[in-house]
Amino acid sequence: MATHARPAQHRTLDWDAIAPLSELQRQSVLELKDACSELPLPANLASEYSSPLPFSKSSNDQTNTAAMGGRHLGSPSLQPSGLLSPRLYSAKEPNTLPRSRLGSVANIDGINIEECESEQLEPIETTQQFLDWFSGIEGEMERDQEDVYRNYLTVVILYKEACDGFLQQIDETSECFKSLEGHYAFVEEKTRALQLACEKLLQEQTNLQTLADLMASKLSYFHQLEAVTRLFNAPGDDVCLRPEFAPMLSKLDECLDYVQQNLKYKDSELYQMRFRQCMTRGMTLIKMHLITKLRALSAEVASKKPILAKGESIKPAMAINLFYVKFRAIAPPLRSLVAELEKRCVSHKEYNSLLNDCYNCYFSVRQQHLSPMIVSKIQEMGPSQQDKLRFARNGLAYLTSVCMEEYSLFYNFFNTGEGELYGYLDTLIGYLYDYLRPRIIHENKIDILSELCVVMNIQQSDIPIDENSHLAFGYLIRNMLQDTQHRLVYRAQAFIRSEIQNYKPTPNVLDYPARLLAPPPLPTSSDGPSRSISSQYIHRPSDAESIAESIPEVSSPTPSLASSITGGYFSSPTLQQLDESAAMYQGWYPTLQKTLWLLTKIYKCVEQPIFDDLSQEALSKCLVSLNQASTTIKETKDPMDGHLFLIKHLLILKEQIAPFEGNFVHSTKEVDFSRMTDAITTLFRDRTNLLNFGSWFGAVSQTITPTLVDSHLDARQEIDRDLKLVCETFILEMGKSAVHSLTKFMDKVAGFRIRADVDASQREQDPSAYSGVMRKAPMLLKDKPFARPEELARIMTDFKETVPPRIQWTVRKLSTYLKDPNTEMILMRPIQSFILESYQSFYDTILYEYDPALTLKASQQPNGHRNIQHAGIRDLEAVDKVASWVVELVRSELKKNNPEFVMDS
Repeated sequence: MATHARPAQHRTLDWDAIAPLSELQRQSVLELKDACSELPLPANLASEYSSPLPFSKSSNDQTNTAAMGGRHLGSPSLQPSGLLSPRLYSAKEPNTLPRSRLGSVANIDGINIEECESEQLEPIETTQQFLDWFSGIEGEMERDQEDVYRNYLTVVILYKEACDGFLQQIDETSECFKSLEGHYAFVEEKTRALQLACEKLLQEQTNLQTLADLMASKLSYFHQLEAVTRLFNAPGDDVCLRPEFAPMLSKLDECLDYVQQNLKYKDSELYQMRFRQCMTRGMTLIKMHLITKLRALSAEVASKKPILAKGESIKPAMAINLFYVKFRAIAPPLRSLVAELEKRCVSHKEYNSLLNDCYNCYFSVRQQHLSPMIVSKIQEMGPSQQDKLRFARNGLAYLTSVCMEEYSLFYNFFNTGEGELYGYLDTLIGYLYDYLRPRIIHENKIDILSELCVVMNIQQSDIPIDENSHLAFGYLIRNMLQDTQHRLVYRAQAFIRSEIQNYKPTPNVLDYPARLLAPPPLPTSSDGPSRSISSQYIHRPSDAESIAESIPEVSSPTPSLASSITGGYFSSPTLQQLDESAAMYQGWYPTLQKTLWLLTKIYKCVEQPIFDDLSQEALSKCLVSLNQASTTIKETKDPMDGHLFLIKHLLILKEQIAPFEGNFVHSTKEVDFSRMTDAITTLFRDRTNLLNFGSWFGAVSQTITPTLVDSHLDARQEIDRDLKLVCETFILEMGKSAVHSLTKFMDKVAGFRIRADVDASQREQDPSAYSGVMRKAPMLLKDKPFARPEELARIMTDFKETVPPRIQWTVRKLSTYLKDPNTEMILMRPIQSFILESYQSFYDTILYEYDPALTLKASQQPNGHRNIQHAGIRDLEAVDKVASWVVELVRSELKKNNPEFVMDS
């Protein structure tokens, strides 16, 4: 047994030498070994062949197992991890014996592990038993070394058989798939055909359903006729209060719009007519319900209204409860119904008559209850002739509150109808207008008319009712305001004619400057002065005759005075203000006072164009009156007083009209016939063409038409023109009076030079006439008697003696009239300039006419002044020295009359 085992052992050991492998084959074996050791069987096969394959089976059993097609490959003992990786297998099953102890699969023949263990337990008694045992152990060791390869070969064979089975199954599966694919194509074709048929049927169903819905939607408008007719013809007075009434109206609007847009449908005109009848029926139901509710409420209010005595008015709390609270209580449901009617009146004008019936019913009910209350309240105010202003203010305030309440109440019922509302409110204002208009048109006092205009102008602004609405109260009192303005304009025009244009001054009124020097009168009463007293002391001169002729109702002549009174427009001035204003307006000519007073009364009380016309007319008449008064003063008094009177009043007039916002321009249209006059003059100049009708008719017909010319009269320009003219005249006359001696001498010099020039020109023109006459030397100016040295000395003495008193007199006059040192200085500067210019002419004439080489000894002084000396004449002073002397005279006089005045250098 040992003999057979040893050659096999040698063959196994010499296997590598007998069949050597190349390096590539050896590497392939190693890679295959590694791949097999890590590659497990598929999970489905491992689970399918779960029966164990013990290594103790015989070779016949193994052969049978391999022939079974690999059904036992899933056994854990045949896995690569068990056959090819004994270390792993031994690590997983540490309690099992090594496979080398089990023997070779080919040589084990029905011997199990228990028998081997029992054999190993037999004792060895002889040497032969030991050798036999040793030989068996040696053979087992050799077989254990070859078991790895045998097991590997077995696994490869099993894998090959398994792969063949796999391929066979794959082929069978492929055939199944091909058969399944054919069946699937057939089913898919049938399914697609079924789908197309279903889709076609579904589309037909959808089209039919859409057509049916469309026909139903179109027919639904026509089907509404029966429901609408049934609702609107239902019995009872509360049809419009049902909840389905308003939605039915909206649906009816839709039906009307649809039928109107599709008149081509059969019987569409008939349905349109019936729908319109239903809509008219619905709007009539709303109107009748509103009228019924208002009349029922009116009867209820009339039954609860108390019986009042004559002249007694209802209490305010009861009036509010009866006339406003009860009406507001029923307003919300009625307003929603009226809104339906108002909404349809926009597009269908035939419903305006129904809405107007609602307006008329509402206004008649309101006027029925409010008219007696308003008339009673107006009578309670007592519209007497003596207190129109208080009556107007109280009446307007009362009607303002009434109109505000009526405005608010009206919009509790309606959303539109503002024009009708203002017509109704105008009717309420008419009750006050009927009482006030006769008193306005018979009122003659301008100040009352002016204050009435002020009161009404204050009410011209819109009165806010809420955030989105305003009451235009000015529109309601427009007729009242226009009547007052017309009356005011009429009285202003009459005032201009009677008190300004036709004013006849008395000698006391023209007693200037005595009126300026008289002290202003003071009010005798310590109580609050009345309006007549204030006007007397503010606007009237000091003498009694002038006071009697001034206006009894004058309040304030200028805007500055009105603004200085802190009590307001209608308050009376205080005693202190009376004293100040009396001193300010002392000595004013009455027409000037009346003109300025009139301007303040009509300013902002009439429209701006009317104010411009009236103010221009008043100022023009005032200028004429002032010029006439100035002329009278010149004739009866000193001419300088006339000039200063006009300067003073023109300056006052210019200053006082400056705050007024106006142009003071009067625009008129005038017909200009100058072209016609020129054409006729040309025609008669050439008398040869008079008989030739065709020659002159064409030329004359083009120029004989008169033209319309715009004429503008500007009062401001007239004032500036007159003021400039009188100032120039005053300056010229005052300057001539101061330099009378120099002016007289310069006039003689001018005459002498003219005669000398005439003689020289005659000699040049006709030298033969003077040929036989012995020539004489031309006479010089110094040889004339008026130019002798003693005459020049007298002229200089007279000049120095005349200038100081004339300057003093002029400054005193200016201070008396103007009482403004700045204005006085402005007028004195041209006068002193005139004096210096006259002396400059005199000085230049002396230098030019007298020969310095023979008769003059001129010496230049260190200060630059030239002293001219003549035989028998004192020094002729230079112009600069005289200028300083004159300026100092003017300055000292102004300082004397106005110690606080600071004169510019």
